[in-house]
Amino acid sequence: MAGDGKIYITISDKRFGHNVVEADAQNQLDKQTTSKEDNVDSYIRHRFFNMIESQAKQAVNYTISNIGNFTGDYVTQQYMSDAVQALNFITELGVAAYSGAKMTGSWIGAVVAVGISTINKGVSTGQQYYAGYVANARQNRSIDQLRTRAGLNSTNNGNRGTEY
Repeated sequence: MAGDGKIYITISDKRFGHNVVEADAQNQLDKQTTSKEDNVDSYIRHRFFNMIESQAKQAVNYTISNIGNFTGDYVTQQYMSDAVQALNFITELGVAAYSGAKMTGSWIGAVVAVGISTINKGVSTGQQYYAGYVANARQNRSIDQLRTRAGLNSTNNGNRGTEY
């Protein structure tokens, strides 16, 4: 009030002796720089651990695939391969549960993610078994045709193509 009965209002962006807009801009710039540095650090750490994981998986798979070659025990090799696949599936379920819970913020997301992951594994396993069945049937058909042509089929009387 200036004594003339009027109220004067002054609008300014300066508080406490400095410009608030400039200070906010500087804080935002500092946050962006820190955020970019954190993102780069996070990416480098992620790539490093991904490389270590990849190398470890490659070493384990190489070792398991050579069990039969070195010892001749192919059954143990298959058991070890199945155990590694089961462990990978359990790990996949854990990651799915964590990701689902993290995205939705509740256990419902974890249940949905685990369900989807289980269905995905079931479908892919079914496809693998069916592909193996088809390949086995083709091979058996080819062997049967070769036996018939060679006269080794037990339903023939020793001649080619004459059944009795």
